[in-house]
Amino acid sequence: MSEFKGTPAPWKWFTSNSHKRLSSVLSGKDGDVLYAYNDSTGFPMIGCNERDMALIAAAPELLAACLRMRNQLYAAGYESEAGSMHPTKCLLAQVEAAIAKALGQ
Repeated sequence: MSEFKGTPAPWKWFTSNSHKRLSSVLSGKDGDVLYAYNDSTGFPMIGCNERDMALIAAAPELLAACLRMRNQLYAAGYESEAGSMHPTKCLLAQVEAAIAKALGQ
């Protein structure tokens, strides 16, 4: 199994308005800047807003929860089956797909 090798959690974000310049920064555990944008017009240059930043900041915890859920479902004997009529098998397939996407697989 692969694991996340990016900047460790927790991630925090903040927004400031100084000198008519909007800035949002997402920083990691060791203070590394993960994502930032500046725009003198007040609009994000790449379409990111506060809801996007909140979701991005929650990503490490969401990934950890998905990994834990996957492992517990495996331990309970469930198998992944996309499109299954069995809700837990279908959920496990969705969780596996989300994990793979988060890990860039």
